[in-house]
Amino acid sequence: MKKTLLLLVIILIAIYTPTVQGAEAKKESSARPAATDAANIPEMQAGKWRIRMTGGRASDSEMCGNPIDGFSREVQEYAKNTKWGCTMTTSASGPRSVRVVYDCPSDRSPDGRPVQKGRWEISLDSPSPQAFRLEMKSAVDRGYVMEGIRIGNCE
Repeated sequence: MKKTLLLLVIILIAIYTPTVQGAEAKKESSARPAATDAANIPEMQAGKWRIRMTGGRASDSEMCGNPIDGFSREVQEYAKNTKWGCTMTTSASGPRSVRVVYDCPSDRSPDGRPVQKGRWEISLDSPSPQAFRLEMKSAVDRGYVMEGIRIGNCE
């Protein structure tokens, strides 16, 4: 599997995390502490969110749930996985900010499978559990920015 596909999965999961509806959303409406210190990913308050994507064609959408829950899970999963010969590191860059670096120094995995060589940096800044800005930069792929603000409870 190519490295681009792995990064695309992280991005798509971040954007299209399954929504939480009705009573489930109300149950999850308060911000929780992070499940693990390893990823340093700040928790967002579940609810109704307005999301804006830029980098290429801009798009606006709304979703219900935690907008970065899938991204958090994927970062933790890929940080543990070294079979591609790539590394993922996370470092806190502030009280509710994290920098994630995914680095593939070779175009081949240790077992010879093709991997996209490159480095991707993702910064997540969240002034509160109700707002965030996620920016991805890379010399290999087009960068993007995803911004979100909580606009209420899910119906």
